[in-house]
Amino acid sequence: MKTRLFLLFFVTALFSNFGYSQKKSASSKIDINGVWEDVNPDVQNAVAIISEQNGKVIFSHYLEWKGKKFVESGIGKRIGNTIGYTVDVTLPIKGWATAGTHTLTLSEDGNTLEGTFIDNKKRSGTIVFKRVR
Repeated sequence: MKTRLFLLFFVTALFSNFGYSQKKSASSKIDINGVWEDVNPDVQNAVAIISEQNGKVIFSHYLEWKGKKFVESGIGKRIGNTIGYTVDVTLPIKGWATAGTHTLTLSEDGNTLEGTFIDNKKRSGTIVFKRVR
């Protein structure tokens, strides 16, 4: 009798834990695919397009600074609400960097990506994107 009771308790505990872990892992993450606005006040017509599939992030960024066009693109990954990627500049502005990395964190409401950049000229700063669609 004690053995059956112990076995019943063990199986019940196992299944209740299994059920809990299934619910926890089933929580959906916020979709980051789409068009984002670069909110840096020093640039104009600044947009980013972000695509994510299975944790792989593809990033494209266009902006204009004092009438000069700038384009960069990159590939990276997403872990939770943090995305990180390395960018290469495909249309540079003279004197600007030609590569770098961005590390961004998604806000709880899913409408802001905010973080830092570091470029290949050893400069760093903040970067913020707001969801457009």
